Amino acid sequence: MEIWMIAGVLFGIALLLFIFSLIKKEEKEPAYKELENFSLSVTKTVYDLNLRVHKLEKELKIAVEEADEKSAQLTRLLKDNIITLFTKGTPTNVIADQLDISSQAVQEVINDYISDGLPN
Repeated sequence: MEIWMIAGVLFGIALLLFIFSLIKKEEKEPAYKELENFSLSVTKTVYDLNLRVHKLEKELKIAVEEADEKSAQLTRLLKDNIITLFTKGTPTNVIADQLDISSQAVQEVINDYISDGLPN
């Protein structure tokens, strides 16, 4: 008989603890939802800022190229890439698109390469 009483008491305690855990869980849910909403809003803000920065970089790059395209100096690596693609038979407009520079700049590098007669 004592065992059944002990089992009943333990079952009652377990039931009380289970109900208590459900109540505590409900109290935490609003905090988790608020944290999730905050995290989503921060992520969206960062994404929007990245889009703005990318847009401004494009605008500035276009403005700089239009203002002083001939004075822009190509790095040696970029020139090597242009020459390599040209010697493989890639058209200048495709080279310009791949390297994100103007077709005129590509043509100038190719003309310099041909006039110098340097083997690659």
